[in-house]
Amino acid sequence: MLKRTIKFTPIAASVALTLGLTACGSDNDGNVYVPPVESVTSSDDAQFNVEVTGKAVKGAMKGAVVSVMTLNATGESVPVAFRLEASAEAETFTGEATSQDAADAAVEASKLAGNPDALITNDSGRYSIYLEDNFSGPVYITVTTSEEGDDSFLRCDAYVGCGTYDTAPEEDNVNDGDMNIEFGEWYKADLELSVVKYVAPVKADSSEASGAAGDANVARSFRANVTFLTTLVAQALLEAEGDIDADSIAATSLNTIVQIMGPDAVILLSALIGDLSNGGAVDLSEVDGEESLSQGVLMIAQLSSSIQGLPSITDAMASIKAGIASGTLSTTDIAKTLQIAVSSTASVFTAIATGDEVAIKNALEAAFLANNPDATAEEIAEFAQNSAGIASKAKAAKDQAVKNGAATDEELAKLAIVVQAALEELGCTEDECVIEGDFFAELAVELSAQIDASSVELTSLQASVESAEATLVDVEELASTVTDLETAIEFVAAVAALENEAEASNLAAAIETLHVKAQGYVNTATLLVSQNSDYQSILSTAATLEELALIEVNKVETYDSALAQLVIDAESIITEYEIEVEAAKEIALNTADIADEKKTAANTSEAASTSALAAAQSAVNSAAMDVEIKVEAAINAASEFSAAVDVLELAVQQSLKAAQDYLDASVAESDEELEAETLLEQAEIMASEAAVQAELANEQLLTALNLQEEAQLVVATASVKATSESLSAMTVLTSTGGQSVIDAADILVDVIDELGGMGNSGDGSSTRQPNWSYNYDLDALTLALENESTGEMISASASYQGDKLVVAWGATLVGDEGVSIKLVTGESRTAALEECEQFAAGTITDPTQIDSCLIFTFDGEVDAETVDDAEIVNTETWNHVEIMDGESGFVGMLNLTADDATDMGTVTLEGMSGDLDFKVMGMVDSSGDEDESTLEVMVKGDTAMGYTLSLTGMESTGYTGDVKAMYNGEMMSFGSANKVTNGVSITYIDGDVVSYTDVDLIDSSK
Repeated sequence: MLKRTIKFTPIAASVALTLGLTACGSDNDGNVYVPPVESVTSSDDAQFNVEVTGKAVKGAMKGAVVSVMTLNATGESVPVAFRLEASAEAETFTGEATSQDAADAAVEASKLAGNPDALITNDSGRYSIYLEDNFSGPVYITVTTSEEGDDSFLRCDAYVGCGTYDTAPEEDNVNDGDMNIEFGEWYKADLELSVVKYVAPVKADSSEASGAAGDANVARSFRANVTFLTTLVAQALLEAEGDIDADSIAATSLNTIVQIMGPDAVILLSALIGDLSNGGAVDLSEVDGEESLSQGVLMIAQLSSSIQGLPSITDAMASIKAGIASGTLSTTDIAKTLQIAVSSTASVFTAIATGDEVAIKNALEAAFLANNPDATAEEIAEFAQNSAGIASKAKAAKDQAVKNGAATDEELAKLAIVVQAALEELGCTEDECVIEGDFFAELAVELSAQIDASSVELTSLQASVESAEATLVDVEELASTVTDLETAIEFVAAVAALENEAEASNLAAAIETLHVKAQGYVNTATLLVSQNSDYQSILSTAATLEELALIEVNKVETYDSALAQLVIDAESIITEYEIEVEAAKEIALNTADIADEKKTAANTSEAASTSALAAAQSAVNSAAMDVEIKVEAAINAASEFSAAVDVLELAVQQSLKAAQDYLDASVAESDEELEAETLLEQAEIMASEAAVQAELANEQLLTALNLQEEAQLVVATASVKATSESLSAMTVLTSTGGQSVIDAADILVDVIDELGGMGNSGDGSSTRQPNWSYNYDLDALTLALENESTGEMISASASYQGDKLVVAWGATLVGDEGVSIKLVTGESRTAALEECEQFAAGTITDPTQIDSCLIFTFDGEVDAETVDDAEIVNTETWNHVEIMDGESGFVGMLNLTADDATDMGTVTLEGMSGDLDFKVMGMVDSSGDEDESTLEVMVKGDTAMGYTLSLTGMESTGYTGDVKAMYNGEMMSFGSANKVTNGVSITYIDGDVVSYTDVDLIDSSK
């Protein structure tokens, strides 16, 4: 709060004194009295403890210049006071002027004068600033690298490279010395990225913290990463020239990301949509583990990496920005270029996560060709020559990401496939870009799932923090018991063990990562609530998660501070009791014992993984029913083996350090020196063994993942076989069922032929079909047939409709082996016929809305007098069929057409048989010397995977085809098929040949 006073300054006092003295002279000397000049002084106490921290990544921007501003109500950037360290206590700033406003302005100028002369990022692109404790509003941060004039660099994290150097750099452990800017290498370029971060006002009941923990002077902390996407959002916000708050940032972020990635992919970014600066600042060449590699983070990282591989980052960003502004990004050239680049990056990452270096090398070379279609043979050969080295670096980067805790190998393998599928089609067009209720409903489901997963993770972390706190208390209590050498050594060793445990658990990073996620959940949930208040419960859950995570952040901060104090105390004890050698020995022996324990655990995990892998391989080879379970168990075992080796490697590193410390502290040629050398040698041997185990763990995981693909194919093939078996057993497709329909047709033909010369109406018993009686009326166009012994019946009623004879008919028939076949018709003949007439006229267009109809189309208008002389040119029938055989049965539609002009006939059968929903489409071409038939059987439903059996051919040459189903998002052939006597034979891709008998799928008589 500014403090304001009015007083005389030294200048004003001097002037007043002079004037006063002058006034004591002669009244006639012509002097005029001038009143003293009043001065206003203003002061303010300020503490800089609001942290804004993040990383600038495109890959990492090292030594980049950071500019910090705020934005006024019109979106213009204006200076803001900040510091490079959090204030331990408040500072007082004063200003003096002739008016209150000017004095207040002088105070603010005084704060600004204390801003640092320069701010640059560190090697990973990180920066941190500290704003005033009462600051709220938007902060506009830009990060700039230059091609010339400073020490700023970009790191290339594009797998296919980032262009070429003007001059080849010297060879070192990063750059290989050639002219190509390859994955992981540093280079200079002109680039400016930016972010607008909204710092919310202080809440009385909660913290807005979301940045790095560990500084007691920090009251609130905000994560503000600077990336390709935050730059696009920042530019859009600035150009809008309006107020900027959390809502405007969320809306702009959503519009930006939807146009670039498309609404389906954006759903996977649920934790980041509300504020893209909360995540995604990942350099794929060096993942430090500060951010977990979730599906959303991986999508952003791969998109950013792909942009860096384009000829000009700045030009690409400008084109993308223009496309977003016009709402036509998906139709631009840059969108097509970006799609190729992103798809290539995703393919390479999948190879990195699921394959070996050979697979990565192959993916890299394919990506280079896709991104450089005009590359010369020499350029292709040059990249191929370097691709093995790039593959090695890419794999090493992935392995380091796992060691740093960004994800497990198993998680990365699964995420890579999900992300690759999500990035297959970027962008949106027209109505797809309009975000409406359904999108937010899907977003709410995904966000809720992620909040639930993070809540489970928080519960686990809470338990870990509680355990660490308990151990800390035990060690602190030891400090009070130190009275002699023995207790002193015990305390120092306990502190060292606690340090090692803290390093292994890395609780600070884990809980901080979760806390940042939770703040992202709150941002996205707030966006949801702005659309519909029904989502308030999601926001409440997210806010609770954020608050609980912050509690753990503070606990870990307190724990770390207490541990740091214990380390200081231990060093003092070592000095006080002169136990440097003894303490080093105890620590070295203890860490060696722990390394041995971790080695035993790793060996146990190795045995379990090896066994599970063998069981999985056997299950795949034998196509066992539980193959997926066995393979999943192998993946889990291999992942646990890999995690155990990671723990072992850290324990060995700690053991190596402790042994070296012991050696350094020992007296030359002493027993202690010999013991220390032995411990060091043992630790080095264990380190070598751990490296071998790490390679084995990686190989076993890759093998298990590849088996998963094989297992999925085994299961899919079994599913296809089961569907084929179900089809072969369906009455409607068997010879038995087909014969029943044929028999009914024979009866109808015989009776109609018999009645042809018997007059306009009559009733009686058929001479050709003795079990059947008839009743007909040609004037009314009705016919009824009945078999009293079996209960079967056939009925028909008809009418002339222009050039058509429309027939509504129905039947109840009994086939062989008790099969019941019913052609459904309406209870009222009149109503049924009217329905068929409307269908023939086109008033009803959906054949599933009618019962059984038969339509003859003639070469002209017909009636009772002219029908005999007319010629039928087309015949169509739609039949609502029910077949009951005590097993599968069938309910559905049977549609037949016959075109006399083309000699073409079609049959469509669609409906349910048991639990099977299927459709049969057949065609017979009789225009040649021999009928040529085509048949396609499709089974609906998710479990059927789009099953399609196709056959085509002629009787003389045979009928051949294949059976296909959906697999990995595409239709795939699972075997070849050919018609055999009384059935179909399918040779499946696993070599299994199965014949399905009593199946007559192609029969023109039907």
